[in-house]
Amino acid sequence: MNDKSPCSRAVYIHEDARENRGGLSRFFTLLRILVNRELKGRYRRSILGPVWAVIQPLLYLLIFMFIRGVLDIPSDGIPYPLFAYSALVPWTLFSGGITRSSMSITQNKAIINKVSVSKELFPIISVSAVVIDFLISLALLFLMMFFFKVPVGRFVLWVPIITILIILLSVGISLGFTALGTYKDDFRFALPFLMQVWMLASPVIYPVGKVPAKWQLFYKLNPMVGLIEGFRNALIKNAAPDFGLLWVSLAAIVGVWIVAWPLFRYLSRYFSDVL
Repeated sequence: MNDKSPCSRAVYIHEDARENRGGLSRFFTLLRILVNRELKGRYRRSILGPVWAVIQPLLYLLIFMFIRGVLDIPSDGIPYPLFAYSALVPWTLFSGGITRSSMSITQNKAIINKVSVSKELFPIISVSAVVIDFLISLALLFLMMFFFKVPVGRFVLWVPIITILIILLSVGISLGFTALGTYKDDFRFALPFLMQVWMLASPVIYPVGKVPAKWQLFYKLNPMVGLIEGFRNALIKNAAPDFGLLWVSLAAIVGVWIVAWPLFRYLSRYFSDVL
Protein backbone atom coordinates (compact mmCIF):
# COMPACT_ATOMS: atom_id res chain seq x y z
CA MET A 1 0.00 0.00 0.00
CA ASN A 2 3.00 2.32 0.25
CA ASP A 3 3.31 2.30 -3.54
CA LYS A 4 1.23 5.29 -4.73
CA SER A 5 1.85 4.93 -8.49
CA PRO A 6 -1.19 5.15 -10.78
CA CYS A 7 -0.83 1.49 -11.76
CA SER A 8 -0.77 0.27 -8.18
CA ARG A 9 -3.83 2.37 -7.38
CA ALA A 10 -5.56 0.86 -10.41
CA VAL A 11 -4.76 -2.68 -9.26
CA TYR A 12 -6.02 -1.81 -5.79
CA ILE A 13 -9.25 -0.42 -7.24
CA HIS A 14 -9.64 -3.49 -9.42
CA GLU A 15 -9.09 -5.89 -6.53
CA ASP A 16 -11.47 -4.01 -4.30
CA ALA A 17 -14.17 -4.06 -6.98
CA ARG A 18 -13.78 -7.80 -7.52
CA GLU A 19 -15.12 -8.37 -4.03
CA ASN A 20 -18.51 -7.13 -5.20
CA ARG A 21 -21.06 -9.23 -7.00
CA GLY A 22 -22.61 -8.18 -10.29
CA GLY A 23 -21.61 -5.62 -12.87
CA LEU A 24 -23.80 -2.85 -11.47
CA SER A 25 -22.39 -3.26 -7.96
CA ARG A 26 -18.86 -3.21 -9.40
CA PHE A 27 -19.65 -0.10 -11.41
CA PHE A 28 -20.87 1.85 -8.39
CA THR A 29 -18.02 0.61 -6.20
CA LEU A 30 -15.51 1.84 -8.75
CA LEU A 31 -17.43 5.09 -9.08
CA ARG A 32 -17.30 5.67 -5.33
CA ILE A 33 -13.60 4.89 -5.07
CA LEU A 34 -12.61 7.05 -8.03
CA VAL A 35 -14.80 9.97 -6.96
CA ASN A 36 -13.15 9.89 -3.53
CA ARG A 37 -9.75 9.88 -5.21
CA GLU A 38 -10.77 12.81 -7.43
CA LEU A 39 -12.02 14.86 -4.48
CA LYS A 40 -8.97 14.15 -2.29
CA GLY A 41 -6.54 15.00 -5.06
CA ARG A 42 -8.37 18.04 -6.35
CA TYR A 43 -7.44 20.59 -3.71
CA ARG A 44 -4.39 18.78 -2.31
CA ARG A 45 -1.95 21.52 -3.39
CA SER A 46 -4.35 24.43 -3.08
CA ILE A 47 -4.16 27.07 -0.36
CA LEU A 48 -7.78 28.20 -0.72
CA GLY A 49 -9.13 24.69 -1.26
CA PRO A 50 -12.94 24.48 -1.73
CA VAL A 51 -13.17 28.30 -1.70
CA TRP A 52 -12.29 28.05 -5.40
CA ALA A 53 -15.77 26.62 -5.91
CA VAL A 54 -17.26 30.10 -5.39
CA ILE A 55 -14.41 32.28 -6.66
CA GLN A 56 -15.17 31.68 -10.34
CA PRO A 57 -18.93 32.45 -10.17
CA LEU A 58 -18.24 35.47 -7.93
CA LEU A 59 -15.71 36.86 -10.40
CA TYR A 60 -18.21 36.37 -13.20
CA LEU A 61 -20.81 38.13 -11.06
CA LEU A 62 -18.55 41.18 -10.61
CA ILE A 63 -18.00 41.37 -14.39
CA PHE A 64 -21.73 41.02 -15.06
CA MET A 65 -22.55 43.75 -12.56
CA PHE A 66 -20.14 46.07 -14.38
CA ILE A 67 -21.70 45.19 -17.75
CA ARG A 68 -25.16 45.69 -16.31
CA GLY A 69 -24.15 49.12 -15.07
CA VAL A 70 -23.06 50.07 -18.60
CA LEU A 71 -25.93 48.49 -20.55
CA ASP A 72 -28.73 48.91 -17.99
CA ILE A 73 -29.79 45.25 -18.20
CA PRO A 74 -33.12 44.51 -16.44
CA SER A 75 -33.44 41.75 -13.86
CA ASP A 76 -37.19 41.03 -13.57
CA GLY A 77 -37.47 43.12 -10.38
CA ILE A 78 -34.91 40.97 -8.56
CA PRO A 79 -31.72 42.47 -7.08
CA TYR A 80 -29.24 41.99 -9.93
CA PRO A 81 -26.54 40.18 -7.91
CA LEU A 82 -29.13 37.60 -6.89
CA PHE A 83 -30.58 37.42 -10.42
CA ALA A 84 -27.20 36.73 -12.03
CA TYR A 85 -25.76 34.48 -9.33
CA SER A 86 -28.89 32.27 -9.31
CA ALA A 87 -28.10 31.51 -12.97
CA LEU A 88 -24.35 31.21 -12.50
CA VAL A 89 -24.77 28.39 -9.97
CA PRO A 90 -26.51 25.96 -12.39
CA TRP A 91 -24.41 27.19 -15.31
CA THR A 92 -21.14 26.51 -13.46
CA LEU A 93 -22.36 23.00 -12.65
CA PHE A 94 -23.12 22.38 -16.32
CA SER A 95 -20.01 23.90 -17.87
CA GLY A 96 -17.64 22.77 -15.12
CA GLY A 97 -18.64 19.15 -15.59
CA ILE A 98 -18.07 19.27 -19.34
CA THR A 99 -14.76 21.12 -19.07
CA ARG A 100 -13.32 18.85 -16.38
CA SER A 101 -14.40 15.65 -18.11
CA SER A 102 -12.77 16.57 -21.42
CA MET A 103 -9.37 15.36 -20.12
CA SER A 104 -10.68 12.50 -18.00
CA ILE A 105 -9.65 9.69 -20.36
CA THR A 106 -6.10 10.88 -20.98
CA GLN A 107 -5.60 11.69 -17.28
CA ASN A 108 -6.55 8.13 -16.38
CA LYS A 109 -4.72 6.34 -19.17
CA ALA A 110 -2.61 4.36 -16.67
CA ILE A 111 -5.78 2.79 -15.28
CA ILE A 112 -7.42 2.30 -18.68
CA ASN A 113 -4.34 0.57 -20.09
CA LYS A 114 -4.01 -1.78 -17.10
CA VAL A 115 -7.55 -2.56 -15.96
CA SER A 116 -10.69 -3.63 -17.75
CA VAL A 117 -13.13 -0.98 -16.58
CA SER A 118 -16.17 0.81 -17.97
CA LYS A 119 -14.65 3.90 -19.53
CA GLU A 120 -17.88 5.86 -19.07
CA LEU A 121 -16.83 6.04 -15.44
CA PHE A 122 -14.25 8.72 -16.01
CA PRO A 123 -16.44 11.47 -17.52
CA ILE A 124 -19.11 10.63 -14.93
CA ILE A 125 -16.55 10.96 -12.11
CA SER A 126 -15.45 14.38 -13.40
CA VAL A 127 -19.03 15.65 -13.46
CA SER A 128 -19.76 14.09 -10.04
CA ALA A 129 -16.82 15.92 -8.47
CA VAL A 130 -18.20 19.24 -9.74
CA VAL A 131 -21.44 18.55 -7.85
CA ILE A 132 -19.55 19.25 -4.61
CA ASP A 133 -18.61 22.69 -5.94
CA PHE A 134 -22.24 23.20 -6.93
CA LEU A 135 -23.41 22.47 -3.37
CA ILE A 136 -20.92 25.00 -1.97
CA SER A 137 -22.09 27.64 -4.46
CA LEU A 138 -25.71 26.81 -3.67
CA ALA A 139 -25.06 27.39 0.03
CA LEU A 140 -23.71 30.86 -0.83
CA LEU A 141 -26.83 31.49 -2.93
CA PHE A 142 -29.04 30.74 0.08
CA LEU A 143 -26.98 33.22 2.12
CA MET A 144 -27.53 35.85 -0.57
CA MET A 145 -31.29 35.13 -0.52
CA PHE A 146 -31.25 35.65 3.24
CA PHE A 147 -29.33 38.91 2.81
CA PHE A 148 -31.77 40.23 0.18
CA LYS A 149 -34.75 38.96 2.23
CA VAL A 150 -35.96 36.56 -0.50
CA PRO A 151 -37.91 33.72 1.17
CA VAL A 152 -37.63 30.06 0.18
CA GLY A 153 -41.01 28.89 -1.15
CA ARG A 154 -42.59 25.54 -1.89
CA PHE A 155 -41.35 25.55 -5.48
CA VAL A 156 -37.84 24.98 -4.15
CA LEU A 157 -38.71 21.28 -4.48
CA TRP A 158 -38.11 21.70 -8.21
CA VAL A 159 -34.44 22.55 -7.60
CA PRO A 160 -33.18 18.95 -7.14
CA ILE A 161 -35.17 17.79 -10.20
CA ILE A 162 -33.73 20.54 -12.39
CA THR A 163 -30.27 19.90 -10.95
CA ILE A 164 -30.50 16.24 -11.98
CA LEU A 165 -31.53 17.29 -15.49
CA ILE A 166 -28.52 19.64 -15.69
CA ILE A 167 -26.22 16.82 -14.57
CA LEU A 168 -27.71 14.45 -17.16
CA LEU A 169 -27.20 17.04 -19.91
CA SER A 170 -23.66 17.72 -18.72
CA VAL A 171 -22.76 14.01 -18.60
CA GLY A 172 -24.31 13.39 -22.02
CA ILE A 173 -22.35 16.19 -23.69
CA SER A 174 -19.24 15.16 -21.75
CA LEU A 175 -19.41 11.65 -23.20
CA GLY A 176 -19.41 13.03 -26.73
CA PHE A 177 -16.66 15.61 -26.18
CA THR A 178 -14.50 13.22 -24.17
CA ALA A 179 -14.69 10.55 -26.85
CA LEU A 180 -13.83 12.95 -29.66
CA GLY A 181 -11.27 14.88 -27.60
CA THR A 182 -9.35 11.70 -26.84
CA TYR A 183 -8.58 11.42 -30.55
CA LYS A 184 -8.25 15.06 -31.55
CA ASP A 185 -7.10 17.85 -29.23
CA ASP A 186 -9.02 20.38 -31.34
CA PHE A 187 -12.22 19.45 -29.49
CA ARG A 188 -10.61 20.18 -26.12
CA PHE A 189 -9.06 23.42 -27.36
CA ALA A 190 -12.41 24.61 -28.72
CA LEU A 191 -14.34 23.69 -25.59
CA PRO A 192 -13.61 26.79 -23.41
CA PHE A 193 -14.61 29.08 -26.30
CA LEU A 194 -17.79 27.10 -26.96
CA MET A 195 -18.72 27.28 -23.27
CA GLN A 196 -18.28 31.06 -23.27
CA VAL A 197 -20.47 31.44 -26.35
CA TRP A 198 -23.07 29.07 -24.90
CA MET A 199 -23.21 31.06 -21.66
CA LEU A 200 -23.84 34.28 -23.58
CA ALA A 201 -26.60 32.46 -25.47
CA SER A 202 -28.26 31.49 -22.15
CA PRO A 203 -30.25 33.70 -19.73
CA VAL A 204 -27.40 34.18 -17.26
CA ILE A 205 -26.67 37.90 -17.64
CA TYR A 206 -30.08 38.97 -18.92
CA PRO A 207 -33.72 37.76 -18.68
CA VAL A 208 -35.33 35.74 -21.46
CA GLY A 209 -37.71 38.62 -22.17
CA LYS A 210 -34.76 40.77 -23.29
CA VAL A 211 -34.24 38.56 -26.34
CA PRO A 212 -35.89 40.08 -29.47
CA ALA A 213 -39.20 38.44 -30.37
CA LYS A 214 -37.95 37.28 -33.77
CA TRP A 215 -35.19 35.25 -32.06
CA GLN A 216 -37.29 33.82 -29.23
CA LEU A 217 -38.25 30.54 -30.94
CA PHE A 218 -34.68 29.73 -31.96
CA TYR A 219 -33.29 30.95 -28.64
CA LYS A 220 -35.56 28.67 -26.59
CA LEU A 221 -34.21 25.59 -28.38
CA ASN A 222 -31.13 26.03 -26.20
CA PRO A 223 -31.72 23.39 -23.48
CA MET A 224 -29.99 25.54 -20.84
CA VAL A 225 -32.65 28.26 -21.27
CA GLY A 226 -35.36 26.10 -19.72
CA LEU A 227 -33.05 24.69 -17.03
CA ILE A 228 -31.64 28.04 -15.90
CA GLU A 229 -35.02 29.74 -16.02
CA GLY A 230 -36.59 26.85 -14.11
CA PHE A 231 -33.85 26.93 -11.48
CA ARG A 232 -34.21 30.70 -11.08
CA ASN A 233 -38.01 30.57 -10.97
CA ALA A 234 -38.13 27.83 -8.36
CA LEU A 235 -35.56 29.36 -6.06
CA ILE A 236 -35.73 33.12 -6.45
CA LYS A 237 -39.21 33.83 -7.85
CA ASN A 238 -41.03 31.09 -5.93
CA ALA A 239 -42.75 30.04 -9.14
CA ALA A 240 -43.09 26.83 -11.12
CA PRO A 241 -40.72 26.29 -14.06
CA ASP A 242 -41.93 27.06 -17.57
CA PHE A 243 -43.01 23.54 -18.55
CA GLY A 244 -42.81 24.30 -22.27
CA LEU A 245 -39.15 25.22 -21.92
CA LEU A 246 -38.55 22.28 -19.60
CA TRP A 247 -39.92 19.84 -22.19
CA VAL A 248 -37.54 21.29 -24.77
CA SER A 249 -34.66 20.74 -22.34
CA LEU A 250 -35.79 17.18 -21.63
CA ALA A 251 -36.05 16.39 -25.35
CA ALA A 252 -32.56 17.80 -25.88
CA ILE A 253 -31.16 15.66 -23.06
CA VAL A 254 -32.67 12.52 -24.59
CA GLY A 255 -31.33 13.51 -28.02
CA VAL A 256 -27.84 14.16 -26.66
CA TRP A 257 -27.73 10.76 -24.94
CA ILE A 258 -29.03 8.95 -28.04
CA VAL A 259 -26.10 10.36 -30.02
CA ALA A 260 -23.31 10.71 -27.44
CA TRP A 261 -23.49 7.41 -25.58
CA PRO A 262 -23.26 5.09 -28.63
CA LEU A 263 -20.54 7.37 -30.03
CA PHE A 264 -18.56 7.08 -26.81
CA ARG A 265 -19.01 3.31 -26.60
CA TYR A 266 -17.87 2.85 -30.20
CA LEU A 267 -14.81 5.10 -29.95
CA SER A 268 -13.85 3.87 -26.47
CA ARG A 269 -12.97 0.46 -27.92
CA TYR A 270 -9.92 2.09 -29.50
CA PHE A 271 -8.87 4.42 -26.66
CA SER A 272 -5.95 2.16 -25.76
CA ASP A 273 -4.57 2.56 -29.29
CA VAL A 274 -4.23 6.35 -28.98
CA LEU A 275 -3.34 6.74 -25.29
